[in-house]
Formats: sequence, C-alpha cells, structure tokens
Amino acid sequence: MAKFESATVVQRKLRAEFGIDIPGLTCIKDTFERFCETEETIDKVSDALKDKPQSSVRSVATDCFIPPTTAHRVMTEYLALKPYKAQFAQQLYEEDLQDRVEMCKTLIPMLEDSHMQENLFFSDEATFYVGGLVSKHNIRYWSETSPHVTIEIVMNSPKLNVWCAMSKNKLLGHISLKMILLMGKLHKLRSAIFQQDGAPPHFSIDARRYLDDHFPGRWIGRGGSIRWAPRSPDLTPLEFFL
Repeated sequence: MAKFESATVVQRKLRAEFGIDIPGLTCIKDTFERFCETEETIDKVSDALKDKPQSSVRSVATDCFIPPTTAHRVMTEYLALKPYKAQFAQQLYEEDLQDRVEMCKTLIPMLEDSHMQENLFFSDEATFYVGGLVSKHNIRYWSETSPHVTIEIVMNSPKLNVWCAMSKNKLLGHISLKMILLMGKLHKLRSAIFQQDGAPPHFSIDARRYLDDHFPGRWIGRGGSIRWAPRSPDLTPLEFFL
C-alpha cells in the first residue's frame, strides 16, 4: 500500500493477481497500519516529537511517512503522550509576582463563599489580532505531563477586542467595545461585585468615578477597593472557560 498510496489500488492489484477472494478495503488499511507500527516507526515518531513537540498529528505523519491514524495511535497509545493547549500570557516582570500572590490570598477566601461566587462578576476583553496570530485552540504541545507552555504576546499590535463578564451562573456579552460604554450592562449588576483588570482605559477618571458610584466598595481593579495585580488577565475564570 505504501508503494501504491491507495487501498483501492492495492485491492485492484490483488484481484488481478489472485482472483475474486480478496480482502476488503478496511482490512487492507488495518493490515498496512499494523505493519507501520513497528519499533522503528515508534522511534521515528518519538524522535520527531523530541525535536518539534508542537507538531500536529498530520505533520508527524508526513515527516515519518506513515498514515495520520497510525501517527496518532503511536503518539497516544505507544508513547502515552497527551496534547496540551498552549496558553497566551502577557509578559510578567519580577515585581509582578508578589502582587499576584497577595491578590490571590485576598480573593481565594472570597471565592470559597458560594454567595460570593454568584455575585462576583469577572470581566475581560478577548483579543482578535489583525496580524493573524493563531488561536491558542489550534496550538498543541505533545508531552507525557503538562509542560505549562505559555506564549508571550507583543502588546500594541493591531487587534479587535470584545468584552464580557461572568459569574458562577451568569454570562454577559460578548459585546464589541465599539458598542459599549458598559453603562447598559453594568446597571444590571448593581447588587454584584465587579472585577476588571488594570488596562489604561479602566483606570481613567471617568471609569473609576462610574464604578465608585454604581459599585461603592464593590469593585476589584486598579484603584478599586481590592487591587487587581498588573498584567494578570490569566487569573480570571474567563481565561479558562471562554
């Protein structure tokens, strides 16, 4: 089959050579793939992933001259590898680390309260890069254990943002920032605690005055009653569930 690159062609050759009592297409494909799963092939796949652990199943198959189904079976069954998603993260500075720890110490007890979970709304903007930055859902890192891969992104590149907010059982959004001043949506959250990160627009006098008026003592962020650590959008539930 490797020579003819098609189970159908192999079947025709067998029929011409041996008559009508020949195996079906599925049997031919399965037999070929079993021959592909030799120790030599397993070593080839292992070596390919050592050099490029972010390779797709199809690219591994191409590099090793085996079918994609065989490559996937070798990767998952013989090598016991799992595909882990890479996580985009803003670049952190040394002084940010302690800020993040202190913020988490404050928030964790709050999040253990079920009533607080229902009333605490985390908000964030999702970024779509005009320059074609690939979605993290299409990036995989093959490894036996989670490598905790992150990809630092360059800020200030052309992009479009959309906004949403999420609590334990409610989701508001997704809203284009061209359409929102937050007024209409935030009025619905008057009994809630509102969180936002420290992006420059969030720290404007007008934004903070609005939040102080509508969420007095009940908003988390830069300038709020609870300070949100800089460059830490990855610590919100939205990073994991949206």
